[in-house]
Order: sequence, then structure tokens, then C-alpha cells
Amino acid sequence: MEDYKRGSHTVWDCKYHLVWTTKYRYEVLGGDVGLRCRELLREIARSKEMRIYAGSVNRDHVHMLIGIPPQISVSRAVQYLKGKSSHKL
Repeated sequence: MEDYKRGSHTVWDCKYHLVWTTKYRYEVLGGDVGLRCRELLREIARSKEMRIYAGSVNRDHVHMLIGIPPQISVSRAVQYLKGKSSHKL
């Protein structure tokens, strides 16, 4: 019961497994770029009150198990994560 989040009238625990790839599966997320991408994703998730349970940044794709508040749709959360991280990278 302690893992559930609470609102004024709700109790929720929404977890999603997100996977996205780079364009044409180019291996551009290795080395320093991958580390910076990981930092940016954590920063963006923290700012939008999302919680990252697990994740990995591979050379050509990103896996995340993430908890998203019910007031943010999954598509909007992915838009935040991919859009802001790609712009800053």
C-alpha cells in the first residue's frame, strides 16, 4: 500500500514500459551522449513528477519503466521526455 500515490479523492499507481529508438536505429547514444541523455531524462521526469523505476540507455534505443501521474497522458509524457531531451542534446 505504501507504493500507491494519493490525491484528494484518488489512489493510483500507473506504471508504463516505454521504448523508443533513434532514427534509422543509428547508434548515437553511446559514451558521453548516452550519459547526458540519462541525466536529462531523470531531470525531466523529476520536473513533471514522474518516477523512473528502471531504465537503460543503449546505443540505439531507450527503455524506461516509469510511473506517470494520472493527470498527464502517456502520449504527453513521452512528448516531454523525447522532445526536451532531444532539444537539449
